[in-house]
Amino acid sequence: MESFSYGDYVLRLTKNGVSHNIYGAFWDINSAASDRIACDKTACYILLENNKIPAIVHEILFNPLRRIGWAGENGAWALASAFLKQHKKVVLKPNQGTMGQDIHLCNSIPELEAAAHAIFLNYPDAALSPYKEITNEYRVFFLNGKCHFVYGKEKCSSWQHNLSQGAKAFEINDQEKTTKIKSLATRAADCIGITFATIDIAESPSGELTIMEINSGVQARQLLEQLPHLRPIIKNIFLEAIKLLFCPQIKSHQDGQSHGKTWLP
Repeated sequence: MESFSYGDYVLRLTKNGVSHNIYGAFWDINSAASDRIACDKTACYILLENNKIPAIVHEILFNPLRRIGWAGENGAWALASAFLKQHKKVVLKPNQGTMGQDIHLCNSIPELEAAAHAIFLNYPDAALSPYKEITNEYRVFFLNGKCHFVYGKEKCSSWQHNLSQGAKAFEINDQEKTTKIKSLATRAADCIGITFATIDIAESPSGELTIMEINSGVQARQLLEQLPHLRPIIKNIFLEAIKLLFCPQIKSHQDGQSHGKTWLP
């Protein structure tokens, strides 16, 4: 393994003359299309919704300073105002943001206007979602057709469930719930054709499970800071990812089905 940047942000793994690069949390296991779809919250939602997979709505809001030709004849603000009027309480975030940064909860037009202005200073577009009451959020480590590990995220002082924003990680003891979470995550991953990802799932007070987003950048730093005893489990997932990098013939195999790919023992 070689490092080519500060903080090991760019790594090169080499074995038997074959090399693969890792850029931050992004591996070259996924196809370019599935990676871009996962990073685009609106595109991901559209595909999931079209395939009847329950997912939280993400409506695109184009930055008029950068994408004026895509905003439509009524402009982005007409859409944003109508969305707030319909849902009363909305969440505005960068459409391709990460780690819970620059996410705004808006209850009024002035709040929405301020949030949009802040986001459009730094991002080409934003995503609008109706605010949903969420009891817990779950994250699934998905690799090569299989859900390898699931943990929960409990919000603390903030309304967000991001570990980077102060949420608390916890292990799940309910096997029936874990099975349902894995089933939904697998459907979502198969829908966009992604191989390596973490998938965030929201649980409503009534127990309904809904896809929040799919993350093609896979990392576990905050999780292991809170629950260091999980390190062997997480390490094994990354070891399996490395094996897949250097032996791409080994493809997904779950419940005896090949999902259209070749399985080699």
